[in-house]
Amino acid sequence: MTYLDEEILEAQPGSGPLPSERIEQSEARGFLMKIVASLPPRQQEVLQLKFQNDLSYQQIAEITKTSANNVGVLIHTALKTLRERYAHASRDFIPFTPRTTT
Repeated sequence: MTYLDEEILEAQPGSGPLPSERIEQSEARGFLMKIVASLPPRQQEVLQLKFQNDLSYQQIAEITKTSANNVGVLIHTALKTLRERYAHASRDFIPFTPRTTT
């Protein structure tokens, strides 16, 4: 059986992230989506409109039939909650450091 040398893989231009990096990115996205899903529906909605649709607070306020100030409060509260839950849950992670050849 032939094993690929990581140095050769890393030296290839434009080959994109390594498989282990793609897996880590995918797991991180899934983890974040689970945390977002734990937010109240109204907070999920304003986060989606702001960060996926790139709308202004005023545009979000018109869609959700609320004030721009309330949109700001909802987004602030949602991000604060996400940070707290992510920090709490990520304490259990074991940091992965790929081995390097010296």
